[in-house]
Parts: sequence; C-alpha cells; structure tokens
Amino acid sequence: MSRRLLIALLLSAPLLAPGLCVRPLRVPFEDWRPYSFIDTNGRHTGLETELLAAVAGEAGCSVTYLRDVPRNRRLRMLAAGELDLLVAATPVPGPEAWYTRPYREEVYSAFMRPEAARPEARSLEALLSAKLRLLTHRGPLVDPIIREFNARGQLTWFEDYAKGVQLMQLGRGDVLLGDSLAIRHAAHAADLKLVELPSLVSRSGVTYKLSRKSLTEGDLQAFNQAIQRLEASGELQRIRNRWLPAVGLR
Repeated sequence: MSRRLLIALLLSAPLLAPGLCVRPLRVPFEDWRPYSFIDTNGRHTGLETELLAAVAGEAGCSVTYLRDVPRNRRLRMLAAGELDLLVAATPVPGPEAWYTRPYREEVYSAFMRPEAARPEARSLEALLSAKLRLLTHRGPLVDPIIREFNARGQLTWFEDYAKGVQLMQLGRGDVLLGDSLAIRHAAHAADLKLVELPSLVSRSGVTYKLSRKSLTEGDLQAFNQAIQRLEASGELQRIRNRWLPAVGLR
C-alpha cells in the first residue's frame, strides 16, 4: 500500500466510523399533523418525518417508528435506552441525553377568534387578568404563567391540536396557545378562522434529543455534521419549504 493511500484512509476513518448506526434508530410515532402522520395512501409522511429521514440518512442511519408509545413514558424510555431519539426537543440540562444542533425553527403562538381577538395584548399575563380561558397542548415543559391559568380555573389541556381547535369551536376557550404550524393546519382542516396575536409569537430552534444509553458521542457528531451539510446544501430548507408555505410560515 502506498504511503499516500494509507494517509488518505487514516484521514477518512474518523469520518466513517462514528456516524454509522449499528441498527435502526427507534423513534416514537405520533399523529402530529403536519409534522408526522399517515397519509391516505398509508405512507408515513410530514415535515418532521422528511427532515429526520434526510438527516439520519446523511448520518448513515435508518429510522424505525414505534407506535403506541405514551407521551408520558417517552423521556423515561429514552433515558433507559428503549428509545434512541426524540424530535423537536428543547435542550434542558440532564445526564440522560445529548442534544444536536438545531435543525428547524419552532414558532409558538396564541390565537383567538377574529371577533374576540385582542391584538393589543402584550403578554399572557394580560389575558390572564382579563379572565380569558386558555386552551393549550399538554407537554413536558410548563411555563409558570400556564400554571397560574390552571390555578385560577382558566385552563383546559388538550392532547392533540385537532381537539384544541374543536374546543375553540365549542366555545370551551378564548385563547388557543401552541405550535403555530400545528394550530394553523388543524384550524384550516376544521374551517375555523383564527387570528394570531402578533405580540405573543415566540421563535426558537429545536433539536434532536439522543439517548446517552443507546447511542454514542460519535452518533451525536454524525448527526451534527449531517445537519450542517444539509443546511449548507439547502436540502433542509427545501424540505421545510414544501410544508410551510401552505400556512404562510417559514
């Protein structure tokens, strides 16, 4: 073997070894439209589904989705190595997981019916003081102001966004709070007109949450490098563009 070829192999080895998953990544399936769902042809699709397929493939991994995994068990299963990856994660300190670099932006908004909208509202505290009832998605992270709505009897939880929109239609709440894309998609499907309160929109990057029990730092590096390459090539933006224009988001 020539010296030049040996050097080339040594240089390429660190790039190849860490990023190849030893088995398909176990990810919980959730009907979370338009991020993840089964279409009319029985195909698993959605914004999150396409993004993860692209990133995992670029990192040398494949994905298998596990159905019927309760939301309240997922963090424990990830810590135990029974799940490998969770999507759309907000980094929080803890020993059970690694977080990748952000791969998309999450937009979180408050919506009201047009005839009742209060575009001048500058905070959720103002809506709380106005004695308005809040509808919001039940999730792992709860802001203190949400707990205050609950303490005052002005809060109704929902498990999926279609249900949240239905509760708005039935007059069970005044303000619908949650993922802007999911709310817009569910409202469009239900033919319900809602107005976004512009001063209450927040944006943040979300990441993949990887199990420290079942994956390695090499897998984390491979995911980060894959996200970086796909952002540079424009592929992640092309996927986002296929799903976001329909609801006026980027």
